[in-house]
Amino acid sequence: MKRIGKWLLGLITSALTLVLVIVLLPYAATIRASVVLSQKLEQSAKLETLHVTEEGALNYEVKAAFLGTVASINADYTYEGSFGIDLQQVTMTRDGAVLTLTLPAPELLLDSLTPADITRDSALYPYLDDNDLQRVLEDERVSCRERYLSGERAEQLWDATVAAMEATVLQWMADAGGFTVRYERAE
Repeated sequence: MKRIGKWLLGLITSALTLVLVIVLLPYAATIRASVVLSQKLEQSAKLETLHVTEEGALNYEVKAAFLGTVASINADYTYEGSFGIDLQQVTMTRDGAVLTLTLPAPELLLDSLTPADITRDSALYPYLDDNDLQRVLEDERVSCRERYLSGERAEQLWDATVAAMEATVLQWMADAGGFTVRYERAE
């Protein structure tokens, strides 16, 4: 009798273990995926999400009372900017089969403004010098940068950030299926 009881208890234990494995199997893939993703995020530094090259023209004028424009600087330029996120600041939460990645705000990684065809007209104002030119170019570079970080192109930058992050996560998690990844903005 004791032997039959042990055999029956072993059978029930095996059946219960099999049921638990079948029920928890989808969660195991998600847990594995979140562990792999967490390790990849810790190993990485910055992710470039958008590289822009745009051309423009600037016009800077010095005006004097009763005389109008006494000096001006005109230049065509090429602005190049590289924007991205710091992967160390990405946070991850898991709710069942859903991984939620909270992404930091995109930041400037590198930018430059290269002037071309600079013309200066300072016949009435002899004090326009290279420092003024450098200040005007720097102001234009900051203006271009701000269009992407907080201005009219900020939504384009965010969309590019999510797309780049999706591509990166898919590359890292190519063989781990069974989960859904959502992306949120950090507050």
